[in-house]
Amino acid sequence: MPQISLEQAAAFYGVTLPELKRVGAETRTACFLHCGKKEATGDRALAIQVDDPAKRWHCHNYSCGKGGNLVSLCDLMKQGDSAGGRPRGERFKQIAADLKAIVEGVPSSDPPASPPPPVPAPAPAEKKNVPLAESENERARGLVALDRKFTSDIAAMPPRAGAYFRRRPFLSPEVLSAWRAGYLPRDVGEDKSGGTMRGKIVYPYFSEGGDVLTWFGRDPDFEDKHQQWIAGGRSEKEPEKFHFVKGFHRGVELFGQNRLREEAAQERMKQLGLILVEGPNDVIRLSTLGVPAVGLCSNTITREQAMKAAMLAREMSNGIVTVLLDCDPEGLAGMKQCLGYISQLTPVRLAWSDRMFGGKFKDRQPESLTIEEWQEIEEFVRSGKMEGWSLSGA
Repeated sequence: MPQISLEQAAAFYGVTLPELKRVGAETRTACFLHCGKKEATGDRALAIQVDDPAKRWHCHNYSCGKGGNLVSLCDLMKQGDSAGGRPRGERFKQIAADLKAIVEGVPSSDPPASPPPPVPAPAPAEKKNVPLAESENERARGLVALDRKFTSDIAAMPPRAGAYFRRRPFLSPEVLSAWRAGYLPRDVGEDKSGGTMRGKIVYPYFSEGGDVLTWFGRDPDFEDKHQQWIAGGRSEKEPEKFHFVKGFHRGVELFGQNRLREEAAQERMKQLGLILVEGPNDVIRLSTLGVPAVGLCSNTITREQAMKAAMLAREMSNGIVTVLLDCDPEGLAGMKQCLGYISQLTPVRLAWSDRMFGGKFKDRQPESLTIEEWQEIEEFVRSGKMEGWSLSGA
């Protein structure tokens, strides 16, 4: 066995190896064995110690767990009825003879190996979010009314959390209550529910029908942590700005989607299109200006979100999507991606950029807009005309 490589053994039995990946002392690859698997495995299911004299290996595919050495690998590559990787008696003698033949360079006397029957790749699981009230998890069902623990009293918050709201006066107690958002204190009694959201500004993500799908939190210390991360050479993992519960598919939802079917919102959308922004504060700020919008909760759009935005736009806003992502470098890159994705599905237009409007909105976010600034943008969106702008660039 020490004289035989994995590649030599596979070639002897006529087995084509998939791509091999070196991971530390192991070689990882998709399963290529005649082991009775029902579906294709991941590309790192088999872990083989190719430098080990015995070529010890283990399968990490779910519900398998087979393993052994070069003899068991040969048993699962050789034609005929295998012993499941544990050859005995005549089967063991055949494999021992094969190993001797490989070392001596004698070609295999077995008939050419037929490839294993094609294994259909598993169908991708549908990305779907279930309302918390319908969750199979009892603890999750108990989080439907998490906002009862929130506070909007700035005086009762830690300094950075209070500063977060002072910088955003549109997040008044009345507005926070209407959106069921607020600050979740770290210590709210013995009830430990909402643990990963404690110490964060927390928002609900609603379904189109108005059911709470999940809660997600914004770290009020993010800016300080991010500056420290940059100063430290970006060697550690980048700090998390928004925290979402594991298992929630945010890429198939749009923040604020539950408010689009309100009569007033639909009237405005017919004039302005479906306005697409980045974060929850952008959505909430525009709503205080009487402007319906939905948020990606990201500076990039997924194809599922693009399809949903196009569908909602065709239903409610004459088929037009209006992109209003942040005017910083990340947001500008996201704008280009949004325009590319959505233009394949429905008409799309850009509400602003770092060069439009004389560059006055460079590095700005929708949440920072004054009513006068929004009126200027709205006039352009509705009329297509911008003061001081012409086709000649004058």
